[in-house]
Amino acid sequence: MLVATQLIVVDDGRRNVWKYLFWVGLLAALLAVFSLAPFLIETTNVVKLRNALLLRDADDVRFQWTPAEAPVDFKWEQGPADPYFVAIAERLRLAEMPDDWSRAVTISSHLLTSSGKKLRGGAIKTDLRRTYERITRNGDGYCGDFVRVFMAIAIAGGMQVRPWAFSFDGFGGHGHIWPEIWNRQTKDWQLVGVFNNYYFFEDPGVPLSALEFRQALMEGADSLKLAPLDPAARVGWKYEEKAWAYYRRGLPQWYLWWGNDVFTYDRAGLVRLFDGVSRPLEQFGGVIQDVSPRLQVLLTPENRPQVEAMMSLKHRIWSTISVLMVALTTIVVSLLCWRPWSRRVPRGTA
Repeated sequence: MLVATQLIVVDDGRRNVWKYLFWVGLLAALLAVFSLAPFLIETTNVVKLRNALLLRDADDVRFQWTPAEAPVDFKWEQGPADPYFVAIAERLRLAEMPDDWSRAVTISSHLLTSSGKKLRGGAIKTDLRRTYERITRNGDGYCGDFVRVFMAIAIAGGMQVRPWAFSFDGFGGHGHIWPEIWNRQTKDWQLVGVFNNYYFFEDPGVPLSALEFRQALMEGADSLKLAPLDPAARVGWKYEEKAWAYYRRGLPQWYLWWGNDVFTYDRAGLVRLFDGVSRPLEQFGGVIQDVSPRLQVLLTPENRPQVEAMMSLKHRIWSTISVLMVALTTIVVSLLCWRPWSRRVPRGTA
């Protein structure tokens, strides 16, 4: 039996239509990706994409709420604390301490001094447990890593905490983050500058809240002071004036992360899938699975243009995602109908 290869032509007009749609879909997909390419070059810009997606669209927002009065969409940690961090809280004997400020200082001191090494800095980019181990063993980590682990230990120890941040680049990845604890004994929020080893006060022994600190800094209050959380640990700046200059520079772009669900985030399927593979993919997985807190800007006339730019970017991202989904659907359907791989088929002849 001889086997010949014959060109089978079945409705070439219809095939050409699907072929044309395939290339149109491919071109649309490439254009959609390239439209966001400038934001994918630097890590801080990738963070800006994520932050734009998480931006909470609310102008008139009250930040002076207590945990009992918290907005209904604030993502409090509702899941069980990781037993690993419960054990750390027990080892630090947080339950035996007289108040939540003492607990906050103890957690901060533990993170700042346990490695016995000079802080090396740098983003760790992994889950909570490994982040904690690298901070306390190697002296690794930057402010975001310290805050995530601080919140994990604090929540495991029964405390309430929320993360404040500010940026220098229009609410992107260049900036600073720090936790604010709710002191159940004094019924006050208190700002904990854990990464730079500072707390702030006007009256000695009375730590300020984030908003009190910001207001005093804006007013240039002579009574505003800072001190180390742990006098034996390194501080963020050798010269205090550099610290003040840094914090003043961040005043126009303050925001509150609208949640503290660090354990829920860490357990999320898409977060675990990309953990250790790609930090941006992990973070976008958290956005898709809706375990990432929203970003609520402390809106001022000065930062409104940056907020509007972020809202525009948010709409651009969703438009791009919509175009990409339509383009990918077009590519798949057109390939199935065009079937370029089936144009030459073997035909048996006697």
